[in-house]
Amino acid sequence: MIRRLIVLVLLLLASVAAAQWFANEGGFVLLRVGEWTIQTSLFLAVLAFIALWTLVSVGVGLLRRTVRAPGQVRERLATRRTRRAQRELIDGLIELAEGRYAQAERHLEGTSGLSEQPLMHHLLAAVAAQRRGEWQRRDDLLVAADAANPRARLAVGLLQAQLQVDAEQWEQALATLGWLREKAPRNHRVLMLLARSMRAVEDYAGLMDLLPDLRREQSLPRAELIAIEQRALDERIGGLGASANADSLGRIWKSLPKARRRDPALQARYARALIDADCPVTAERQLRRWLRQRWEPALVEVYGELPLPADRVYNRLVGWLNERPDDPALLYAAARQAARDERWGPARSHLEAAVARDDNPTVARLLAELYERLGEHDRARQAYRQALGLDPIGNSLPRMDAPAD
Repeated sequence: MIRRLIVLVLLLLASVAAAQWFANEGGFVLLRVGEWTIQTSLFLAVLAFIALWTLVSVGVGLLRRTVRAPGQVRERLATRRTRRAQRELIDGLIELAEGRYAQAERHLEGTSGLSEQPLMHHLLAAVAAQRRGEWQRRDDLLVAADAANPRARLAVGLLQAQLQVDAEQWEQALATLGWLREKAPRNHRVLMLLARSMRAVEDYAGLMDLLPDLRREQSLPRAELIAIEQRALDERIGGLGASANADSLGRIWKSLPKARRRDPALQARYARALIDADCPVTAERQLRRWLRQRWEPALVEVYGELPLPADRVYNRLVGWLNERPDDPALLYAAARQAARDERWGPARSHLEAAVARDDNPTVARLLAELYERLGEHDRARQAYRQALGLDPIGNSLPRMDAPAD
């Protein structure tokens, strides 16, 4: 406000000074154009020049605004359309979250042509169509999204694969993911969806080929990777049927990556497969070699299941017990072999020691069965209650005759 007042005062002073100067100086301006001669005072000539300059400036300004008017109108209309598209996008998102899929699709697609980002409208509308079970409509919208922004082709393909997986359209999902893997072979999301689809169609041969990439990119949790490996190994072993033997099982085992052959869970599965194929000697030799390299309770448990002469296996386990007297898995394995050989006293002592050192419901249940067979019913009930408190479901002792009175 003060600045404006100062400017006005300065202009007033300048005007007074200019008027005084014109009054003192006098003089005139003579302008001759052909036969016309115009003579006026200097003051009026300056005023006429200022007025002419003002008129020209105003005219040029009006002309400029007239020329720019159509563009400004188009810009304002485009801004309105963009704002409308943004409002419709927000409304569509809210309706999609609230489960009003038909309304969401209508709002999203109705303004996709007005939006600066039609890709988002098409993708969200495709999700709404999926929720309504309109598979063909969903695919059409995804095609429109791909056409709207070809640079987002990988993202559109991933959404299509995810929607197909969610709809359990496994064959279509595998086809889409196969194409995506060619474009992005190490994409984390592509590998995860591909593994899920292969598991759904039980393509375990394909999963075995995919496992190195899944491990390298850490596309799945380690526990899930191990479960896939075990299931794939089971499928390949089960595929052998009655022809399973040490040689055929060995070829399957050696086809696994060397690093995975050090996994105790897979080693235990392979040893049990050898036992099922009536190759217990090979299984026993393999288990001993692995246990010399690294002591693993899972392998000790399998060793206790070996259907070899009980005294031979039991003596080996007792030898290990001299070195590891407090190992629960070793005590459990020794108890099983002692029971197979009808050595009820050692079986009982081993089981009692194992139960005292580990809260394993399977071991507690076996001890209860042994008490029952030995006629110690009160102890059996107590052991059963302990086992049921730990886990209501478990394994049972192998069928065997009760000891003689």
